[in-house]
Amino acid sequence: MPELWLNFTDPEGVSRRVRVEGSKFVMGRQSTCDLAIPDSRLSRSHAQIEQFAGRWEIIDTGSSNGTEVNGSPVFEPTPIYDGSMISLGGLQVRAEITEPRTEVVKQVAASVSDAPKPKPAPVTPSASGGRSVSIGIILAIPVLALVLVSLAGGVAYLVLARNPTVEVATDNEKDGPIADDDEPPTNDTPPEKTPVPTTSNAGPSNLPAATPANLSETAKVEVNGASFLRKIAQNDPKIFLTTDQAKRLSSKIKQISSSSAIAENLKSAKQNGAQLKTLAVENNLQPQFLAVAAVTKLGNSRGDVVATARTMAPIFNKLNIQIGSELADDCLLMIAAYEQGAAGETMKMRNMLQNLANEVSESSRTIRTIWFLEKRQKITAAEFDRALTFLAIGTLGQNPKDFGVNIDQLDL
Repeated sequence: MPELWLNFTDPEGVSRRVRVEGSKFVMGRQSTCDLAIPDSRLSRSHAQIEQFAGRWEIIDTGSSNGTEVNGSPVFEPTPIYDGSMISLGGLQVRAEITEPRTEVVKQVAASVSDAPKPKPAPVTPSASGGRSVSIGIILAIPVLALVLVSLAGGVAYLVLARNPTVEVATDNEKDGPIADDDEPPTNDTPPEKTPVPTTSNAGPSNLPAATPANLSETAKVEVNGASFLRKIAQNDPKIFLTTDQAKRLSSKIKQISSSSAIAENLKSAKQNGAQLKTLAVENNLQPQFLAVAAVTKLGNSRGDVVATARTMAPIFNKLNIQIGSELADDCLLMIAAYEQGAAGETMKMRNMLQNLANEVSESSRTIRTIWFLEKRQKITAAEFDRALTFLAIGTLGQNPKDFGVNIDQLDL
């Protein structure tokens, strides 16, 4: 009987290989699941694998971050093949189907070796004193050849009959998470992107050391904003801002760019980068996220960025378990939900998102954005403004001189 194995790296960085057992196999964050993975990207009961006559199918069980197979969202039972890449809210799992081929071959080989071997046909002397071949040998040769061909065909049939059609994952599928390019990345409106020229001295984040001067203000916001969003997420390399979002963000940047307190706090964050990095890692956050969150909380008052970050980190750690930080939009949701978390209501945002997913037809990724939630009045004006201010400060920090602020980049 074929066996299905799941290969993945757990949150501790340990490679795991788990066998799927039983006709129904539940995966999620809850300890009662057949496969429990303490990863904030997974829902308590995230997805279920069912077995039918040696084949397997996966179905999403109402998760917040969704399930994909080879980059396609799972909305109904979807077949799993050897090499299929399964995304559980962003956690990449490779399916491996093993066949007991060795045992089949051994059994067939043993049956062949145990079969009675034909006895040599008698040889009679010829009239000339030589030895002639018996007619029995002549007749036995084609029969023996037919038996051998039949046995070889039997071995091939037994081996191949157990191997279902295999769908091989492409190289891109094996490399890691695959973005759903057909899905609106950040809101429910068609995205508009301003062409952005780049220079040859672009760094790892694809952000030029100095944004080209001939770009419009909106384009500068798009470039620097996307760079910041990539740095705060655990894994969201294709995130970008739409033109409408960049215009709203540009207005906020103009409001904060004249604040000397914000500029001084950004300088302090850069100077204390080592401490902020350590604190962020201890709480499963990205350094840029925690640093800018602290600067945002200080607002127009100069203060101790590290001390502020230290008080915020445990709250974000709890929110991270419920909301996640795999995607940049999730990080913005954590900022919007910070006061909820500080009040001990760390599940309030997550529960609202789950209820909303049952009420509307939009995709999970569309729903899980501050832009969509503001439009549907599912977050307060203060929550949205906090997230927008956070995004504005982080965007400004990527290339402050683009926005008329004479400080160095916040490079953590």
